[in-house]
Amino acid sequence: MEKVIRQSNEKRNYWAFIWHAIWLALAKTFADVNTVLPALILTVGGTQFDVGLLTSIMIGIPLIARLIFAGYLKERKLKRGYLLLGIYLRVVSLAAVAFTLFEQKNLSGSFIIYLVLSLMFIFSLSGAFGTISYQDILGKSIVGQIRKKFLVARQFLGSIGVLISAVIARQLLHKYDYPENYMIFFITAAAFLFIAAFGFWLIKEKPTKVEKDNKSLIAVFKSVPSIVRKDNNMRNFIILSNLIGFSLVLIPFFIVLLKDKAHINKILIGNFLLLQIIGMITSNYVWNKIVKKTGFKGVMKYTVVTFSLLPPLALIFAYNFPVELFMLVFLLIGAAISGYKIAVPGIFLEITTESNRALYSGIYGALNITISVFPLLIGILVTSMGYISIFLAVSIFSLTALLFTSKLDCRIHP
Repeated sequence: MEKVIRQSNEKRNYWAFIWHAIWLALAKTFADVNTVLPALILTVGGTQFDVGLLTSIMIGIPLIARLIFAGYLKERKLKRGYLLLGIYLRVVSLAAVAFTLFEQKNLSGSFIIYLVLSLMFIFSLSGAFGTISYQDILGKSIVGQIRKKFLVARQFLGSIGVLISAVIARQLLHKYDYPENYMIFFITAAAFLFIAAFGFWLIKEKPTKVEKDNKSLIAVFKSVPSIVRKDNNMRNFIILSNLIGFSLVLIPFFIVLLKDKAHINKILIGNFLLLQIIGMITSNYVWNKIVKKTGFKGVMKYTVVTFSLLPPLALIFAYNFPVELFMLVFLLIGAAISGYKIAVPGIFLEITTESNRALYSGIYGALNITISVFPLLIGILVTSMGYISIFLAVSIFSLTALLFTSKLDCRIHP
């Protein structure tokens, strides 16, 4: 009887997570960190530094904040309430961006930029709060081989959702000009994210097996070096994530590179986004084959190679081909992002356990230094050293992640 109840709860939780994934994917398109947000900042009159600051806020800040929140959440047996709080704060942030654009006639361009950056800071912090809870609930709700099935299905169905919303976004870019187009984008993203949260109200969450140590936040910080030193898996995972991070945070600067080399308009931005999503969807067939044969570790190896190819390909297409052909690069970006979104959470769940998952999520975030710091430096480095030097260096750094991927010992944990 207990087994039947457990299987019933697992099935219910599976579809609750799928519901969230689909609606989250719909929302993400309208506030995409690689296209929509950088384009908005540049449209308002922002610079390379502003785009770097935005990328650091959207990608890096959540990772740093996770260690702070992990110290608080690691001893909480039930985390659904904290997850929902994080989601609803994000909804408010997106709606506030839409309202800012509605009032743009009464605001200066620089004020709009920094107000948007401030709202995205709140958005990112609340995301960090929610991510720890999400990983904890997912790790104990969907286990074993079903976890592989779920992560691939989540990425595939999420990509379909992104494609649908991308088609809508493309039409909106055709029909409306600034600020109406971006205003519609962000209010739509807020609405879809609000609907996505309904899935978590359906989850049957079991209490986490916590080991209460009553450590203060300072004590948690001090324990990080010892944990990383003793856990080879976690150390290698952190290093490879940092190396891949160089290519990951460089992607928004592909738009900046194109803007410097050629004229890009709202139609091209819509096409880039559409091709990126098509790459995410079509590559899932390949990733599904790889994960069945070699597990998440195998997916990570191919993802590393794909990411390392992106910077040199971006240079080749930007300098030698018409700007329209750059869409092919975004097709490959979609494939790389899809592999990354399958491999990273899959590996993390396999190298952690129910009792340490919340804390390890915080450690992983805090030590993902590349993603939090490098975006701030790219604008300065590109100005002083040029696109070619930086892009090729990033490619080499990313490729070395293969060495640390091969050292991972991935085993399924509940």
